[in-house]
Amino acid sequence: MIKVFSDMKNKPHAYGFQEVIAGTDDENSYGFDPIEIAISEDGEHWVSIYDVPDLQGVLVADTPYVAPAKMSDTYQKIGISDGQTLLSSSYEQRELKMTVIFDGMDRNDTELAFEALQSFLVSRTPYWICFANWPQRMYSVKVSQIEQSHLTNRGFVADVTFIDQVGLSRSIGTTKEWLTNALHGFGNNEPLRLQPYDFTTSEFTVNNPSAIMIDPERRGHPLTITLAGSSSGKMKITNQTTGDYIYREQGWSGTWTLTNVNPTLNGKGDQLNVSGTHGGVITLQVGDNHFKIENFSGKVNFDFPMWWLS
Repeated sequence: MIKVFSDMKNKPHAYGFQEVIAGTDDENSYGFDPIEIAISEDGEHWVSIYDVPDLQGVLVADTPYVAPAKMSDTYQKIGISDGQTLLSSSYEQRELKMTVIFDGMDRNDTELAFEALQSFLVSRTPYWICFANWPQRMYSVKVSQIEQSHLTNRGFVADVTFIDQVGLSRSIGTTKEWLTNALHGFGNNEPLRLQPYDFTTSEFTVNNPSAIMIDPERRGHPLTITLAGSSSGKMKITNQTTGDYIYREQGWSGTWTLTNVNPTLNGKGDQLNVSGTHGGVITLQVGDNHFKIENFSGKVNFDFPMWWLS
């Protein structure tokens, strides 16, 4: 299971009514409820803001609300037809904003804290970020601006603007982690019952809970289909929902894998031996996808992350 957030026991939190009455001195209680954030280069190994010593007391007070999707459409005028024809449509980059607060001891403390915040968030290359108030989703971001909206000798308030590189949020983990708590949460299009992604029958249903089609060729969405077993020949994998299929004439034994658009057999390239839609591409429509595999015996696995608009 992928661990995103800190293991510290007494995380920064809003002080409770009972704490005020009892007069307890909890150094991690504040007049608001801080939101933990974590960042990762690969989406698997994460660093929480609470686990960076130089960021002690640097707290996230507000994170992006439900992020609005931003569409980019291309049209073309054809002949004398009324209006224009839609040629392509994609989700564009968008801004995500959060507010950070620091209350320190003196001006030097404040300046060091702000520099530590920049070192943590500012990078030449995009990285993944996850907000604890919506912990099932991560965003590929790059900081475009950190603006100090309020600065004193003992603290600051800073507004951080990220550019969401993809324009979509991605699940923490993939369907490999489906049976853990890594993926589950509100707004994730989850069916009432957990869906399997390992199959041993020739016909089965693969559920795509994403808000969009999984398209590894045109959209670059990761999708790995692994067949462990054997075929006597004329193997055909068909997504009957989309019409996509892959065909392999020769027989084989071992492990056959389709990683995005690249087929391999026992670790060696197999592109010359397969044919099918767009040269051998499988996509997953939103919701249920009904598959049929002919002339194969063994186990099939589908591994992919989910994508959502917000």
